This record gives sequence, C-alpha cells and structure tokens, in this order.
Amino acid sequence: MKYNISRPYPPCIVGSVADADTLRHVVYTDQTPDCDMIELRVDGLLRSGMSFHEIEQVQATLPLLVTVRTPEEGGLYPFANVQERAELAMRLLPRAAALDWEIAHMEAVPQLVAAAKKAGVPIIASAHDFGQTPALEQLGALEYRARELGADVVKFAFFLNQAEDMQVGVNLLRQASGPMAVMGMGKLGPVSRLLYAQHGSCLVYGYFGAAPTAPGQWSTTLFRAALASLQHQEA
Repeated sequence: MKYNISRPYPPCIVGSVADADTLRHVVYTDQTPDCDMIELRVDGLLRSGMSFHEIEQVQATLPLLVTVRTPEEGGLYPFANVQERAELAMRLLPRAAALDWEIAHMEAVPQLVAAAKKAGVPIIASAHDFGQTPALEQLGALEYRARELGADVVKFAFFLNQAEDMQVGVNLLRQASGPMAVMGMGKLGPVSRLLYAQHGSCLVYGYFGAAPTAPGQWSTTLFRAALASLQHQEA
C-alpha cells in the first residue's frame, strides 16, 4: 500500500512498533490505528522474540514503513553486519510503502537502494544523535550527501539540551532542498516535534500503547489531536 510521505502540512503520522505484543495489538484487532503509516521496527520485533518469518507475514490495513535499525543509531538487535540488515530489508520490500535506512550506511547497500527505486519504494535516509544537536552546517552536509545517494526524504533526530537547540531544526527545514523530517529527542522533544511539523517536517513519529520507541515521542493519538487543534485555530 502506497502513501505520499512527502506531502505538505499536516505531516504523515507514523506509528512506531518495536515489540511483538504491541504489533499484535495494533495489527490483529478491529480498531484502526490512529496514524497514517505503521513503522515496523524489525530490530525491535526480533529482539522481542518474533521470528523474521512472522514479521514477513504481517498484514496491516495501513501502509508499512520498514526500518531495520543499526545499534549505533538506536537499533535494538545485534545484527552481524550491514549486509545482514540489507538482506532482511530486501525481503520486506514487496510489503513496504517506504524504507528507512541510515545515511551513514547507504553507500554500503547500493543493491538495496536500486531495488527500492525499481519497486517505487521511497527511501527515508536518516541520521540520529542521542547526545546533542549537531551544527546546522553539519546537518546540511549530511542532507546533501543523503540526496546524492538516492534519498527521497531526509530524516534527522537529535537530542535537544537547551531551548536554543530547537532553532537549528527550524533553520534546517527552511534550507532543505527537498522533503525532510526533523524531530527532537529528550525533554524538549515533544514540543519540538509540534514546532517542526508547523515548519514543514513531513513525518512525525509517535507510539502506541504505554511506552515510546524513542525519547521525546508523543502517542499517535495525542499528536493527531494536537495537529487538529492547531489547524482549527488557524482556520
């Protein structure tokens, strides 16, 4: 199932699923999840005890974003190497509406990038910093590199240590050369994600159930309500 992940405001709300129990609750109930797309965090699902065969069999009413995250960028499973991750992602491409892959590892998987392009699966090229907000110039250089390597959307998630750090994300969105998603992590993460949505971030990640999959996430339901409230005020 396809979805326009680079549409203008309001952003695509991605519900991130990183454990087997949450996935079963989200997918195998009659209630439609309160999001636009479901992220299958393959690393988290494997850690929680699901087999890859089970993951391949997942049926969902919403488009699936496939993410096979590396541990150094927040992944939850000790894959042997980048090629093992790429092989799993390749097997899931027929089910994917989008694929998330780290900018740092895109050059190592040209066959995966080519296969995604051939299948019409947008590539979200991502970078994560769990300790700080990188300089605007550094993030701009990463965006340029990601687009050179075939990114359709560039996604940055970084830790906000002070309120002033949030302006970096706003400036980054203003100078973006194409579709971009930006999100803050930490205590300032929730307010930053709402701010960045208003400044053109095309994706926002939320969680189902009781626990976020990254620091600073909203629940998908709360975020959708917040966006609706903002739209109502603007009208």
